[in-house]
Amino acid sequence: MHFKRAILGVATSVALASAAKHQLFVGSFSTKFLYTLEYDDSLQTLGLAETIPVNSASSWIALSYDKKNLYATDWEAVVPSFVSYSVDDARTITYERRISGDMSCSDSKSIFITANPNTPYTVYGNFFYGNAKCGSVMSVSANGSLSSVIQGFNYADGSAVHGTAISPNSQYLYSADHGTNSIWVHRMDDIDGTLKYLSQSVMPTENAKPRHVVAHPEGKYIYAVMEGTSEVVQFSTSHLNNLTALQDKFSLIKEGEDPSDFWADEIALSANNLYLWASNRAHDSGRKGYISAFQVGEDGHITQQYFLTETTSSGGFANAVAPSLFDDRVVAITDNTTGFVEVWKMNGENTQAVPVAHLDIKDGGGCCANAVWYS
Repeated sequence: MHFKRAILGVATSVALASAAKHQLFVGSFSTKFLYTLEYDDSLQTLGLAETIPVNSASSWIALSYDKKNLYATDWEAVVPSFVSYSVDDARTITYERRISGDMSCSDSKSIFITANPNTPYTVYGNFFYGNAKCGSVMSVSANGSLSSVIQGFNYADGSAVHGTAISPNSQYLYSADHGTNSIWVHRMDDIDGTLKYLSQSVMPTENAKPRHVVAHPEGKYIYAVMEGTSEVVQFSTSHLNNLTALQDKFSLIKEGEDPSDFWADEIALSANNLYLWASNRAHDSGRKGYISAFQVGEDGHITQQYFLTETTSSGGFANAVAPSLFDDRVVAITDNTTGFVEVWKMNGENTQAVPVAHLDIKDGGGCCANAVWYS
């Protein structure tokens, strides 16, 4: 009897320890705010903890490796530029610096930003619309703030890179080029983070339009979500001079649906790399997008697609998935049709995911862009 009570006590304490409040940051396409949301994983509630006025609207935000800095695009800037904020805590975000991108792409917009998790902690920015063949490599100061553009580099005429990913050892930058239907590989200098061209691999399917890309930490595979064909495709990195697309592709639409009615959005690995999450958007605001999850083996190979479930809206410009840091089964997803964030959770059998929390953010139509978990 005493042994059973002891076991029960341990189980109860573990359950209490796992129940916590977690914060995430959310950006806005056209309104100058950042939002801190708080998710209670015990009550499964989502609330607005802080509305933070800022001087730019951001289509994409990314945290530094130590979460002390937040990097963002400036979606509405006349000259494509990137901004950085210091992060004291989940509620205190302070503007630090703005940097203009490569001026040879001055008629485009800054669309994406990502940060090197390893020294020298360089930050990489990309462009979209107009002449968007440029990329920017930015150094950071001692406190993590953006410092200067140390390299402007070009992809190709007609390029429009919407997302990049860094290899687990920070040796390579992978770029998903929507414009030229290809994925680029650049070698990263381990001293200053500058890039050297390695290869450009054109997609085997015409008009696939790779949008975002993810690198598995084992280094053997990368994954890309194809906006044009609404698919998830995995690639072997055994020959970086020519990425190999594996034959087992996974659809983000139901059988019989037309890929042209959708524009697939985001792809991301869960905290412990157990699952790969992906999302799709519908062009028609009256239709719904999709969310899906995949089983990932220890070596990074996708072994199966668990489910394909309709989201609660079309997603607008968003429907971006952001896996949580505390539970591989929990993911946030943003909407831009009416402006909301939801938290979805996969069931124990991995056969379905459902929204467990919802928060409307009415800011005049800008919210919501992507989300990043802070805790």
